[in-house]
Amino acid sequence: MNYYKRKLPHWQPEGAQYFITIRLKSSLPRAAIRKLKIFQKQLYEENLNKEKKLNTYIQRKIFKTYEDILDKGTTGPKWLGKKEIAKLVERSICYRDSKIYDLYAYCIMPNHIHLVFRHIIKTKGKETPVTYIMRDLKRYTGRKCNELENTIRYTLQNPVKADLVNHWQKWPYSYCKPEFVETFV
Repeated sequence: MNYYKRKLPHWQPEGAQYFITIRLKSSLPRAAIRKLKIFQKQLYEENLNKEKKLNTYIQRKIFKTYEDILDKGTTGPKWLGKKEIAKLVERSICYRDSKIYDLYAYCIMPNHIHLVFRHIIKTKGKETPVTYIMRDLKRYTGRKCNELENTIRYTLQNPVKADLVNHWQKWPYSYCKPEFVETFV
């Protein structure tokens, strides 16, 4: 069994099953995160020597509060709600199935993703920790999604760059899919 730092489980037993939430940056307001961390610390301090069931209850309560905020989606970007981006992420998740994990389920929400899988600890004879799997998944999908955004931005800004108009929407021969327009206004 290996030990890792960061926010994922420190212990990653071979063949363990994982439920992981990946969220877009700024999808949880900083003030809410600070409040929840303080609340969590207070709950743990109040129940320091209580039974393990209570600690599990506290973890679930805090997790549910985070999830409720994410599900409402009142802050931050909602890129994953765009069909092209959701499809890209979906393909990336499915691509890794049976290679580095045994995928049980996933859900792509507008501002976060849920993954449920069994970790395949060794692939091609080498160890692939869950932390590396998530890092690579986020790095690849983030880069690809940013490429899409940058390509759209470049395309739309072309008449502005050529001094034909002062805003891309004023150019009569430009088009942007309605679900992307708000990003480039």
